[in-house]
Amino acid sequence: MKRFTVKTAVLSLLILIFYKTDIYPQGKQTSVIDSPTAFTIAQGTYKVSLLEYDNGGMEFKTFLGLHDIVYLGVSLDVQSAIGRDEPQFNVPGVIAKIKFTDGHESFPIAIAAGYDSFYTGYEGLEEDDDEDEKNDLNRVIYGPYFVFTGSIYLFDSEQYLSVGIRTPTQPDYKPDNTSYFTSLDIPLGDFFRFNFEVERVYWDFRDGSDWLFNPGIKFSYYDQIIFTFAVMCEGDERPNRIIRFEYHGEF
Repeated sequence: MKRFTVKTAVLSLLILIFYKTDIYPQGKQTSVIDSPTAFTIAQGTYKVSLLEYDNGGMEFKTFLGLHDIVYLGVSLDVQSAIGRDEPQFNVPGVIAKIKFTDGHESFPIAIAAGYDSFYTGYEGLEEDDDEDEKNDLNRVIYGPYFVFTGSIYLFDSEQYLSVGIRTPTQPDYKPDNTSYFTSLDIPLGDFFRFNFEVERVYWDFRDGSDWLFNPGIKFSYYDQIIFTFAVMCEGDERPNRIIRFEYHGEF
């Protein structure tokens, strides 16, 4: 963790030195690390995301802003996409989000609902109980969610706090695994954001050792090119380091 902190500080300094230009303020993010916010993308824009997780797995997502309050897209997960093991392609899934409100002066909280995959890497896969089946293609966990996102102000700057709930419905409907999530998104100047999440907090607060604590650093350039490095921590398990690259464009 200390090495990561030093490398991040050095990288931040170099970027600030070599990119001395007028940068637009950072925009609102549709997700933090592994959990959604209540924000969407503008109509006629699109976002492409490529995430690499443990053991060479990769997750590809892309979605299109059909309206300022609605986007629709697809998600594809490939286990062992990089490395020596045989790649295992999971069934693609649909992702969507609709924003009900951006909030107003007396209630400055955005509210949205959507459908997306849960968690990242092997945390987001159902266990394969069939030992004879080498490649069970339908293991990625998907389901609906409901989320609130509001602004908080600390140190004369704006941060975003999200709280939500989601239920797994694919590949199996498991209402007992309904869970809460919360996240904090802190823009740091014109380029960087610090992110922190707590997720997989089951509705009855059982199995505290299964809760996920995810810190991360995000680099955002013009809100078009976004690079994220994060660590997902679960109890005594070895941390899962992930890297995500995103591109936000328009037609």
